[in-house]
Amino acid sequence: MHIPEKNISDLIVRHLKGQLNEEQEKELQDRLKQPGKQELFDRIVSKERILQKSFEYDEFKQEAAWAKLEKQIKPRLDYKKWLAYAAVIMLPLAIGFLLLQETPEYEPGLAEVQEIQPGSSNAVIYFSNGEIVDLSKDTSEIIRSKENLLVERDSNQLKINDDELLAGQLNQMNRIVTPIGGEYQVQLPDGTKVWMNADSYLEFPSKFSSKERKVIAKGELYFDVESNKDWPFVVETKGMELKVLGTEFNVRAYEDEAEIHSTLIEGSVLVNNSLGKNVILIPGRQAVISKSNNSIKDLEANIEEVTAWKNGQFIFDSRRLENIMYDLARWYNVKIFFANASVKDKKFSVDVQRYGQIEDILTLIEGTGDASFTIKGNVITVQ
Repeated sequence: MHIPEKNISDLIVRHLKGQLNEEQEKELQDRLKQPGKQELFDRIVSKERILQKSFEYDEFKQEAAWAKLEKQIKPRLDYKKWLAYAAVIMLPLAIGFLLLQETPEYEPGLAEVQEIQPGSSNAVIYFSNGEIVDLSKDTSEIIRSKENLLVERDSNQLKINDDELLAGQLNQMNRIVTPIGGEYQVQLPDGTKVWMNADSYLEFPSKFSSKERKVIAKGELYFDVESNKDWPFVVETKGMELKVLGTEFNVRAYEDEAEIHSTLIEGSVLVNNSLGKNVILIPGRQAVISKSNNSIKDLEANIEEVTAWKNGQFIFDSRRLENIMYDLARWYNVKIFFANASVKDKKFSVDVQRYGQIEDILTLIEGTGDASFTIKGNVITVQ
């Protein structure tokens, strides 16, 4: 029985709020038996998915959205009650995508390809005083906030004004956010260079304190820290803190991934988890922190693979197809559906240019005979 899409979204919301009767619940469950529907439903109702969608739709105010939700939830609420509150506060944002809509029947292969463009230099600056500058629309070479924070732009790189221009400036936090399908380079007031991958976030002060140079990061960022043995550089992510004097390293801390990775290219870095345990990395090593139990490991890293995105490449060395596809999704701004869940764990090795067409990458993977893809608009179905 076909259920109108409007009714489907209503059923989902009412299910999460505990308002479905037995007949309505059966109606929803019957729909979820269709191929791929249960997986999509599970993604929609996960706490991480709801928060991610609230982050995208609330102008990247994720912490505010989370705080708003927490105020509505009493301690020790069970999961069903949590979902009921989440449904009231944030679910309309997620349901707006109608992820459970009918999946069209596609013919195998890539015949339905429409033009999907690779990512490009694109970011938004959020100044501490509330000003917002979308760099895809504002092409000014010099951007100055009302509080006199100066930003210079040269060849898709931002240079935050130096200490001389910041005389008397209050130590207030500013943000640079790259969207899905975006990247940017930033030079901080101390001279440290930062490369930001797609769907990433960097929070930095108008002027560093005299004790340390501290920034907050999410997503994936590569740091080339200006050396100063008397002025430590600190990178904070949710669940990890790194402290360095002068070095190059890569941080991968996406909200929707189960682990946080910090990989050292040059120098030395101290990595702490939220429990106070730490490791000191040497070049070529990687600290991996599990979000589930906060464990921290010191592992050997494939530096070429880790830093490929910064150098204009995609290098996947025996990587799970699911991980590969979601990396591509961030860069090409596409949605991924697995019609065949069994292919998620198949591993592939790929080495291609990052600025090429996505169908070229998919054709390479298809050539192994272990997976196939169909493109319709900006939706890629994996079989």
